[in-house]
Formats: sequence, structure tokens, C-alpha cells
Amino acid sequence: MQKNIELHLAHARHILFHKSYKATNKNYPKLLSERPLLASKAQLMAEKVLPFSSFCNDVLKIKASDFNSCETHITYHAPCHLCRGLGVKNAPRDLIRKSGYEFVPAAEEETCCGFGGTYSANFPSISSEILGKKLEDAQNTGAGILVTECPGCIMQLRGGALKKGMDLKVIHLSEALKDNLKPL
Repeated sequence: MQKNIELHLAHARHILFHKSYKATNKNYPKLLSERPLLASKAQLMAEKVLPFSSFCNDVLKIKASDFNSCETHITYHAPCHLCRGLGVKNAPRDLIRKSGYEFVPAAEEETCCGFGGTYSANFPSISSEILGKKLEDAQNTGAGILVTECPGCIMQLRGGALKKGMDLKVIHLSEALKDNLKPL
């Protein structure tokens, strides 16, 4: 753990495309409470690691004027670690609203997709039932694109949509932003 902390402190900032790493780093200071010097370094490291949406929205301050306007409807799935574990709720939605797409919030946006790391492998029937409800909720928005920030959720949602033959493109939020970004 100490080597990991030292390596991270050598760099200016880390942008995450997967939320579990940040959730782990967020807990390092607590885990190291009996080693105050290392705990303070762990706190500095945790502050340097940001989810993709937080970095783009809160640090880069991406604006609506950076994007093309289009009529494509897009909806969002909030990964469990991001919205509940890290408390990041506004940054992804703010970016989607700025991105030029027509944002259609899903009723169950913050409901788990059923992936949960090994959860889907250990409890496939329950995972499948959760996934079915999640995809139905996304379909009810009428959106052609479903974005999220978690690679695990993307695998789960994309695989489920393909299996059901749904006309729903499931991609990372970064891909949606890139696809609608104005040329420099």
C-alpha cells in the first residue's frame, strides 16, 4: 500500500474510468489511521484521484458551447460505486446536459444494473432479473443511447441489450462526449 501511495503522489492528477479504484483510495486514510504519516499521504493521494465526470465538469469546466447540438436522446445509468460509494451525482448529469444531446433521465437512474463485480457470476438469476428491469427502465425513456462511467456496468447493460435485441447503444460517458464534441 505504501508503494502505491508513493507512486501516485509523484503524479499531478489521476483520472479514472472505473470507480472502484477511487472508492478503495478513499478508504486508505481510514485503513492507515494507526500510521499517521502514511495516512496523511494516503489522504493527499485520494484527493488527486477523480472520476472522469468530476474531472471534466469540476476541473476542466467543460461548457455546453464545446458541443454540437443534436436531437439524439440519451439516458444515464449511475454506477453504484460512483453515486453511492463516492457521492458523485451531479457531475455526470451536468456533463450530459451540456453535451448537446437531448437528456432524458430514467426513473430508476440510480438503481443497480445487477453486475456488481462477482455478483452477476455468483447470483446469475437475480442479476438477470435486476438487469431486465434496468433495461426496461432505459427503454421507457425512448433514448437511443445509454451512458455510464463503469466498464462493468457497460458490459452488463450492453450484453443485456444485445441479448434482448434492443436498439440501445450502451457506451461510456466519455465516448458520448467525444462523439458530439465540436472540432477545435
